[in-house]
Amino acid sequence: MEKTLEKIGLSKNEAKVYLTLLQLGASAAGVVAEKSRVYRTNVYEALNRLVEKGLVSYINKGKQKFFQAEEPNKLLEVLKEKEEALKK
Repeated sequence: MEKTLEKIGLSKNEAKVYLTLLQLGASAAGVVAEKSRVYRTNVYEALNRLVEKGLVSYINKGKQKFFQAEEPNKLLEVLKEKEEALKK
């Protein structure tokens, strides 16, 4: 699955982080780093890019952010947007 996500435009770390969040549900970045085996600073970078792409959202609980992966069908929407942009 990770390779498939890379083929559609996610970086290796983005793919790992996204898949980890799908498994864990809403989680803090530290937990995502531990479970995905991606360095914490790289997890934050990947999370920020995934948020920009609309594949991850977050909520603040106190001083901590909890990240949540959007459903996989959101990937189809992102691909359709890219396709439309290419057609233009």
